[in-house]
Amino acid sequence: MKKTLLATIAMTAATAWCAKPAVIPELQEWSDNAAAGVFTLAEGARVVIPEDACPALERYAKTFAEEIDRPLVREASGFWRTITFTSEAAEPGDIVLKVTPDAAKNQEAYTLQAGASGIVIDAPTPLGAFWGTRTVLQVLADGKGFPGGEATDWPEYAHRGFMFDCGRKPFALSTLRQLAKICAYYKLNELHLHLSDNYIWLHRYGEWFPQEVKTAADILKVEPSAGGFRLENGKYPELTSKDIFYTKEQFKALTAEAAAQGVTIVPELDVPGHALQMVRVRPDLMYKGSVGGKHDMERAAMLDLSNPETLPFVASIFDEYIDEGVFPGQVIHIGTDEYYGDNESYRKFADAFCKHILSKGKTPRMWGSLSHKRGKTPVDSKGVQMNIWSMGWQNPVEATKAGFEIMNTLDVWMYIVPSGNGSVGGYGDDLNTQWVYDNWIPVRFPNTKPEDLDRSKVLGGSWAMWNDNAFLTDPGLCAEDLLPRIQKNCATVAQKTWAKANTRPYKDFLAQVQGQAKTLDAQEPQPWTLAFEVTVPEDNAAPISLASSDETDLFAVSPVNGKVGFRREGAQYTFDYALPKGKPVVLTFHSEKYKTWIEVDGKQVGGTPVREHYPKTCKFYTLAKPAK
Repeated sequence: MKKTLLATIAMTAATAWCAKPAVIPELQEWSDNAAAGVFTLAEGARVVIPEDACPALERYAKTFAEEIDRPLVREASGFWRTITFTSEAAEPGDIVLKVTPDAAKNQEAYTLQAGASGIVIDAPTPLGAFWGTRTVLQVLADGKGFPGGEATDWPEYAHRGFMFDCGRKPFALSTLRQLAKICAYYKLNELHLHLSDNYIWLHRYGEWFPQEVKTAADILKVEPSAGGFRLENGKYPELTSKDIFYTKEQFKALTAEAAAQGVTIVPELDVPGHALQMVRVRPDLMYKGSVGGKHDMERAAMLDLSNPETLPFVASIFDEYIDEGVFPGQVIHIGTDEYYGDNESYRKFADAFCKHILSKGKTPRMWGSLSHKRGKTPVDSKGVQMNIWSMGWQNPVEATKAGFEIMNTLDVWMYIVPSGNGSVGGYGDDLNTQWVYDNWIPVRFPNTKPEDLDRSKVLGGSWAMWNDNAFLTDPGLCAEDLLPRIQKNCATVAQKTWAKANTRPYKDFLAQVQGQAKTLDAQEPQPWTLAFEVTVPEDNAAPISLASSDETDLFAVSPVNGKVGFRREGAQYTFDYALPKGKPVVLTFHSEKYKTWIEVDGKQVGGTPVREHYPKTCKFYTLAKPAK
């Protein structure tokens, strides 16, 4: 029986025009066909797949049908989508997805033919067809209709990504789902999740807590921990963070949801440095040697690579996630950056652990560090990938000549560490996206000629959001504060890793990005107000929750101290106000960008909220609106 995926959708007619569709990233090739007319969605239009469609194409078609309906129809016209399978063939007004295998073509490429009678997307793989739907989605979201013509489109680079540090700073699962959605919209095919790490300036714990923290071993006893590990672990439950973590089933579901949008989750557990949570589990494996010019407190986050038990311990943690299908993707990131111990031990570990990941049928990826950690011990490049993140730690020419496949994630151009101070550039509050748009490509590195690289080894490029400002120095930026940066930066990197060239000025590109923010729920935080009629019982001694969501809880009586408060990113915040007992009041929460406050019976009370841990550093209090 022929299968056809139906999405009942409606849209008003649009004025015909035949300019090249403005999408991000830009189309590689476009030919106008004004005579074909303009495609507009009409009631009864459908998303159609052939009767012999493979499960992957069916999955992508379902995703597309859901997306195209949500922003364009449900809110605008009140029509509700219905998805069914039918034996009907394609008809005028339909959007058709099909796959024509061709090993000679770029496997993410697609062709798109559009006209008043419909749109046909044809690709050598289901993923290529899905990228074609991103083009349709963006054009129709502008409300103009799709101009008559034909596009031939393909990515310049096979790996196009975004790395997000949720190891140091906790984020709700809903945020990770939102990141996958943004990546998919711009044809970025990798979401690299940095799932474990620790506070980057560990010596400050000795300054903040001079009586309690005098040695590296003392940091392991600090609560809340100076490290983060965001995954549920069966063998070592104490490894997992207590504030926010993701269960194995949640992470599997996240990975599957991302895959349905063409996005591969690349999970990272950082070893043998940045490993404080692992050292907490096995303090006997803490590195005991010299750290050179670094502070001795760094040893708290470094594993002892001379100990024969270290490699099996680390392998057992990774194996649990690989063997149980928590990490189903091909690439597993093993970290390996900023280890200050012995070079030969490091190289031996890196080589042995890469071989272990390969033995599990996976591809290891590492932060390139072999130029800095020089030595006699060979590190086999076969099947191993590298992020080039620092010219001081890894020379890209050396890496490709040695046979490593590389990703350009160079810190001075592609790193940000959000602080809220508005600075741009490497390690700043945001990327200098105009510079990236005008200048960056994955084969560009400082003082390096692209022709010196083995370009066949350059996989592509990515940008990275590092949340170094966490723990002792977390200013309180939350996901809603960060999403506008993320959307803009993802769009820019997508343009530079997919398209061959820019054909329009940056200001026009940026205007389109900003116009897409609402579609992606990535606009600047919007003000909101929620009011509650509350009477705290005379004998009450328990917390009273008023509203709850994945990101936010509102409390009339906080579990911390009985005052009015809220939970955000796993931490409790309280106002300097406790509701009267036995008296009905109207408690109102107000929030806008960087600010949250309360009123009781129309009068502002409680002052600025105070964070439960490290309150002195918190200065931004944006709060995601919960369901009432």
